[in-house]
Amino acid sequence: MSFVNEYVSDEDAQKYDLDNLWNKYNYTAMIKMPELLDHFDVHQHDWCVDKERDYWLFNCGFLTSENGRSGYPESSNKEVFILHINDQNIEFILAHHGMEATDLYPIHFSYNLVSMTPSCLPEKTRENLLTILKEALNVFKCAGIRDLEENAKSFIELDF
Repeated sequence: MSFVNEYVSDEDAQKYDLDNLWNKYNYTAMIKMPELLDHFDVHQHDWCVDKERDYWLFNCGFLTSENGRSGYPESSNKEVFILHINDQNIEFILAHHGMEATDLYPIHFSYNLVSMTPSCLPEKTRENLLTILKEALNVFKCAGIRDLEENAKSFIELDF
């Protein structure tokens, strides 16, 4: 089996504490999880999961810059993803850059690796982890299961 985009069961959301994981990186948000889920068409978390290998990728959203140009916190171009492998969470911070759109792919962007913590696991090298991250991101695209139509129009470049 390979990665697929799907909604997270309530049991898995609790098991992996996804509300607090999301809130950790979105501490300036006016609405926190789980209340924020009420604003989505489907009131569940979403992830990109490989059930056979028991891996999942969870998008925690964009980091907030404390010193925005407006004087208030503003979203940055840095997006946080959690890759769960062998009962361990690996935090990836990726810089998101918009690129020139084409007729075939009106949504075109790239990711650059900013940081990775931890950078390896006892049974997985850094290169192994980055390969798994690329697999998952190529399925997740820009919106996971929440917007499959936008995903179909998306082309992402992974510059790491």
